[in-house]
Amino acid sequence: MRSLLWIRRVDDMGILLGSQRYIVRNSAWLVFMTTEAEHKAEISRLISQANVCGLGARETIPIEVRKIIVIADSARCALSLNEIEYICTICQVSEKGVTELIEKSLKIIARARASLLCKQPGLIVHGGELFPEHKAMACWRDCEQFMRVVTYGVACNCTEITDKAGMKTLMELYALLRVPVKALLYVLSEIKILSVNRLRRLGYETESFCADGAFDDLMSALNTTSE
Repeated sequence: MRSLLWIRRVDDMGILLGSQRYIVRNSAWLVFMTTEAEHKAEISRLISQANVCGLGARETIPIEVRKIIVIADSARCALSLNEIEYICTICQVSEKGVTELIEKSLKIIARARASLLCKQPGLIVHGGELFPEHKAMACWRDCEQFMRVVTYGVACNCTEITDKAGMKTLMELYALLRVPVKALLYVLSEIKILSVNRLRRLGYETESFCADGAFDDLMSALNTTSE
């Protein structure tokens, strides 16, 4: 690198620059670089600390129910039929309503995704925020995980579903990976409308009210931490 006039390490430069970054300068320009190893380490740290579901810490939910939710969330899986029956009995929620929401989740997400791409087709073309394809697929998978946590909340009859500290870390991760949060929020708003309306049409008023509040809690956490 003969064209470089100097390279020096800069430590403790503050929040905006972070620590242990490198300044590289030649006669025409100044560049701040973070090594690839540091970048990967930061992503790994954020992934390990990011968390959406806060139901396991809600003392208003019976402890036996919280234990089931924590196990299911750790495995990133939907509640089983037996778990739904057990939780809904304790929390006085319609088992059929929760099952309906879980079974229709993928179709609801697909419709919301189609609505977003119809409104903003440029997102998935070259230069768009969801290009290349793996970025779009990651976004849709996150929607599935958000929906999963919402169904936990509906089953528990609890609208306060998020882990606020975990969501803050998630948004730090999203910022680092340049996830288009506004597009994500649009999809979630569409998922909310489709989910709540479906439950209401089928007569599940309590469950629709809970789903409405759970989505609001989720989107509020995303909005607050992305400001």
